[in-house]
Amino acid sequence: MKPVSHILPDRFAWHRTDAGHDLCVDGTTIAEVRPLRDGIVLRILVDMGDIAPFEMAVRCEERAIGWATQWARQRANLLYRHADRQRALQADAELALAG
Repeated sequence: MKPVSHILPDRFAWHRTDAGHDLCVDGTTIAEVRPLRDGIVLRILVDMGDIAPFEMAVRCEERAIGWATQWARQRANLLYRHADRQRALQADAELALAG
């Protein structure tokens, strides 16, 4: 069973990649956890409303994932809107290329 701090709202998922871990909402990456020198860096990738991209050093992957999960839970509705907007922008771009 996952620790309570790692339980995500619907539409959110952590994905393990060759580079580290990505936190996604409906396939839109909103955060990433990556090794950096002797530690871990957590990057928030969202630039919307009251959320600006930032990064922070963290001691271990587990703490970075826990912190980002809690951060995402607290902002779930805003992050849903961000993912929906990103999907709409991508669909518009694909239509423009096709037409």
